[in-house]
Amino acid sequence: MLGLIDRAGEDVEAAGGLTMGADPVGTAIMHAAREAERDIDAFVVRKVQKSYGMGRQVEGPSVEGRKVVVVEDTSTTGGSALTAVEGVRNAGAHVTAVAVIVDRATGAQERIEAEAGVPYLYAFGKDELGLD
Repeated sequence: MLGLIDRAGEDVEAAGGLTMGADPVGTAIMHAAREAERDIDAFVVRKVQKSYGMGRQVEGPSVEGRKVVVVEDTSTTGGSALTAVEGVRNAGAHVTAVAVIVDRATGAQERIEAEAGVPYLYAFGKDELGLD
């Protein structure tokens, strides 16, 4: 995934997405970056902003003013990624791309690129995994 997010063409500073599916993906990217002597933080996004405590929707290191990639394990409709994109943009981040491990070829790419205006990157298509 680290090589995949490099295709976003910008120096990504953080990766994360809607909790729970994106949590291990963002964390794995953070650890892979450390192994490559790079610094990429991980964050998580709640579906809605908390109404208590600090009232945050994005948890982890601040994403304000930073270049981020929204990640997911897999994407069907793109709805989870779009929720995460909105959340991190509201927190002041610059979203450079959405990156998923498996694209199910069910319209997520078209929807995300049209509605979020960012590239949609994926490591594997379902056909590559024999899931047709």
